[in-house]
Amino acid sequence: MDRARQQLASHVLWIGGAPDTGKSTVAQILAERHELQVYHYDRHDARHHQRLAETIPRYRAFLSASLDERWVRPKPEALLQRSLQSFRDRFPLVIEDLLALPGEPLILAEGFGLTPELVFPILAGNHQAIWLVPTEQFKRASMQRRDKPSFRHETSDPDLARQNLFRRDLLLAEYVRKQAPAFGLTVHEVDSTRSVEQVAALVEQHFAAHLRARRR
Repeated sequence: MDRARQQLASHVLWIGGAPDTGKSTVAQILAERHELQVYHYDRHDARHHQRLAETIPRYRAFLSASLDERWVRPKPEALLQRSLQSFRDRFPLVIEDLLALPGEPLILAEGFGLTPELVFPILAGNHQAIWLVPTEQFKRASMQRRDKPSFRHETSDPDLARQNLFRRDLLLAEYVRKQAPAFGLTVHEVDSTRSVEQVAALVEQHFAAHLRARRR
C-alpha cells in the first residue's frame, strides 16, 4: 500500500461526505473547468459488492437479501454500521480502480464512502480532500425533489424505507462532521443558501494550489 499511497498522493483530489450534497455535480463542474478525470464511487457499487461477495459471506447474504431485509427491518444505526463496514471493505478496491487510471490528468474522486479515516493516510496535504454534509432541511428537500430512494416502492413499507435511509444519511453526516476535524481535514455544511455553482467555487478554492500546480 505504501507505493500505491505515494502514487495516489501525487495525483488524486477527494470529495467525500454524506449523500445529497451535490458531490457528483460539483466534481463534474470542476472536471470540465480544469480537464480532470472523475471517479464516481457510486458507479462501482454493484461491481465492488460482487467482488466482495466472492470471499466474504456477509456480502453474499446482502446480495441475496430482500429489499425489506436490507432497508425496512434494520434500524438507521445498524444501516450506518453496515455502510461504514462496506466503505472499509471496498476501499482497497477503490485504490485498485484509481491506480488503473492514467496518471494524467489529475483525478477527482468523489463519493459518500470516501470517509476521512480512509482517505487521510493517502493524503500528501490536507488541501487535497474536502467533505460536504447537508443540513437536515436541505437533505429532506433534496430527497423529495429527486424522489429518493426509487427502490422504496419495491418494499412492503416505502415510507419506512425512505425514513431509514434518510436517518442513516444524517448519522453519516454527523460521523463525518466529527471525524474530519479530528484528522485536521475540512468539512463544509451544504444548505439552501448556496447554489451548486457556489459550492463548486468553494471546493475549487480549497483545491486551488493543487489545480494551479498541475497547470504549470
